[in-house]
Amino acid sequence: MDDAPRGLRESLKRVAVTLKEAQIPFALGGSYACWARGGPEPVHDVDFMLRETDVPRAVDVLCDAGLRPVDPPEDWLTKVYDGDVLVDLIHHPVGRAVTDEMLARSRDMSVDSVRMPVLDATDWFEMTLLALDERYCDLGRVIPMIRAMREQVDWTQVRRATAESPFAEAALLVATRLQLIPAPAGLSPAGPPGPPFTGPPFAGPPSAGPSPVGLPSSGRGSAGEAVTTPPADSGAVTGAPESVSAPAFGSDSALVSDSGLAAAGQLDVTEPAEYLAGELRERLAEDPRVAELGLEVAVASDAVTVRGEVALETRRTAVDIVLAEIVPDRPIRNQVTVSQQESPPTVESVS
Repeated sequence: MDDAPRGLRESLKRVAVTLKEAQIPFALGGSYACWARGGPEPVHDVDFMLRETDVPRAVDVLCDAGLRPVDPPEDWLTKVYDGDVLVDLIHHPVGRAVTDEMLARSRDMSVDSVRMPVLDATDWFEMTLLALDERYCDLGRVIPMIRAMREQVDWTQVRRATAESPFAEAALLVATRLQLIPAPAGLSPAGPPGPPFTGPPFAGPPSAGPSPVGLPSSGRGSAGEAVTTPPADSGAVTGAPESVSAPAFGSDSALVSDSGLAAAGQLDVTEPAEYLAGELRERLAEDPRVAELGLEVAVASDAVTVRGEVALETRRTAVDIVLAEIVPDRPIRNQVTVSQQESPPTVESVS
């Protein structure tokens, strides 16, 4: 565990406990609110949301607790330092005031063993998407957060609140096309249809002989194999040609039937175990039921083992379901843990 996140978490807990003891309403915000709900952990600073009228008293009690105040040029927040750790006390995020109603929508959660209110996931995404602009529009940072928190968010409300921002619209479109979030009413997850294709029909590579049906699939086969994808309404099953024998998974199990046709969704397994593990990792990351990038997959002759951490029990269960579809003949050892386990509403003192 890196020292930076550990130090940030200690400061986060110290500030939260101090504000709770002083009975100052607040909610954990910023990237740590996302982390508390299953997202990636930040490495820079800690953010708390407070009403503007409560900020002066919050600064006073935090200074009494040993933190150092800073008077920043921005007029929408103030800052305090806990040693080298920066803590932002935000009262007007993206130009909107923190209100009693916003704080009431926050949820008490256990954050690194301390109970504290965490900003509502819908409010959090409204602020995060509205903060995107010409100078900062890093969708590579936003998409993993959407992936982690998607079930906790009212996306209709987020779209309504961010409708004026083209940058928010772009982020939501990408998330919709990736099937991370539901499409708005009247729009397919695949997006609007493009212009019709007017070029010549696909004829395959020069040496392929008769034109194959459909386009080459993304599955990898052995050198020289032609793997095709049938039309959606043909009723055919995607797989290797009949001349290819059923490949073994690990050392003693086949994923392809005697006729040489793979079941829908199953891998055309012709690679060593380490490559198969990579394929399975990609499937778990791309399948919207799981959609987790950080899972570890190990392939052995007797089982497929999956380790890692997910935010919700439904995603842990989905790991078994997805792998059973892809490698039905192989036992699955699901050693994935769920990060968000609610604990009794107790508060540990921070020394």
